[in-house]
Amino acid sequence: VNKCVRKKMGVKKSSFASAEETQALTGMQIGGVTALGLPADLPLWVDSRVMQCEYIILGGGSRSIKIRISPQVFGLTPNTEIVENLALDAN
Repeated sequence: VNKCVRKKMGVKKSSFASAEETQALTGMQIGGVTALGLPADLPLWVDSRVMQCEYIILGGGSRSIKIRISPQVFGLTPNTEIVENLALDAN
């Protein structure tokens, strides 16, 4: 997990959630987690460059379903924040 994410979380060290933790938090399996079905109290951070894409591919809630959709959907999802340089190592 990069420095930008750790800084937003207010921690010095972090790692990705395990498959079990992911299932418990989202109700979805790894490989199928979708921003469209996350619990409203779970923060969603989106790199600002994603918003410049014509379309994006999201998980569809299961491992076998993917969704092609406009990134503008993030304007409709709860608790979403568009973050500059989220996917880059913030020095």
